[in-house]
Amino acid sequence: MSLPDEMRQKLQKQIDALKKRMLYDANDLDYETHLFLVRALQKVLDQKGRHP
Repeated sequence: MSLPDEMRQKLQKQIDALKKRMLYDANDLDYETHLFLVRALQKVLDQKGRHP
């Protein structure tokens, strides 16, 4: 089952915001947390995008 376009857009905006935030976070723990979240959200988009 694929995600509705609105949900895909919201997830992508969240990914973009996390990537932008990663540029400013010097704390390694914050960076790793943001990176983990970006990867998890991207995985959801990739998996749901492939299945009609």
